[in-house]
Amino acid sequence: MNNLFDLRGERILITGAGGAIGGATARVCAALGAELFLADLKAPAELAEELKARAAPLDNTKRDDVTALVQDIGPLDALIDTSGYYVKGDWLEGGDEWEQLFERTMAVNVKGPTNLVRAVLPAMMKRGSGRIVLTSSMAARNAGSTLAVEPAYAASKGGLSALVRYFARQAAASGVVVNGVAPGPILTPLLVSANQPFTVDQYPMKRLGQPEEIGWPAAFLASRGASFTTGAVLDVNGGMCFS
Repeated sequence: MNNLFDLRGERILITGAGGAIGGATARVCAALGAELFLADLKAPAELAEELKARAAPLDNTKRDDVTALVQDIGPLDALIDTSGYYVKGDWLEGGDEWEQLFERTMAVNVKGPTNLVRAVLPAMMKRGSGRIVLTSSMAARNAGSTLAVEPAYAASKGGLSALVRYFARQAAASGVVVNGVAPGPILTPLLVSANQPFTVDQYPMKRLGQPEEIGWPAAFLASRGASFTTGAVLDVNGGMCFS
């Protein structure tokens, strides 16, 4: 029996690779043998050198830039988008400043992944195979673990989860699968910047998750082992909430 989790020979684009979860996901996929293309606002050159991958700068909100990068890379077996944006604001009294925060959050967390899917999906559908993995959040389902979560972030990730299911339905007949991962409390700079009042004793597993604990599920969804899984948003939150 073939090992369908083996990524040797698989060409995978990982966006948001400069972040903690993106970097961990890249290391997992590299360990499984994938040929990697890594992108972020600032090209993750050091990580690319470490993993013998190719790095490029990318603003996923700019559709022309996304299209150009995908065309330059050539055929892809999988896309894993781990990019995300979170800035805390005053949604009740923030005025124009919060309006700008809302628009930027939606641009990165909803428009950006949509740009990526629009760029990679046609060739995958024509070829009859491909895997797309988008990164949502536990906040899409329960508005976050505390009342301190920024509403723009929760709304953007809720929209992204809906898009996972929409894209999956549209692509299913072609053999392309589209899925998501919804992290819970993971120890990343993004979580620290959120400045949420929490202690690990509040969590069922009494600890925070590690970035690689998102990387492994993402790698599974990007593998041929996920060939009959589509439209799923996999909860990886240490028991904070259940489907």
